[in-house]
Amino acid sequence: MSFEKVEDIEFSRKLNDVDLLEASIKYRNELGWTDTNMGELYAFISFAFAYPDAFSSLIDSYSTMNSGIKNYLIVSLVLKDMGYKAMGVRLDSGDLAQLSKDCKALIAETG
Repeated sequence: MSFEKVEDIEFSRKLNDVDLLEASIKYRNELGWTDTNMGELYAFISFAFAYPDAFSSLIDSYSTMNSGIKNYLIVSLVLKDMGYKAMGVRLDSGDLAQLSKDCKALIAETG
């Protein structure tokens, strides 16, 4: 929640000559997920920059299905294009059984 504007990731968005934000925005638009929380996306990008080999995310800070899992997948797809593999997600609230099934379905659908 400390990532509010694009300037907050000014020094943590370019990894191996790839602008993680630009690449993420491309996937965000292609998938039609333009209503996700941008602060959350910035945070995920910053974490991916710091830990590309161990990228994981807490996805229920805002809306698990409408933002968290989608932002996770957006960044995961960028990392996949770069040869990295995302590690997983974490859920701390809500109907954990149902949310985990719904997230798994969206992950399978997105590839």
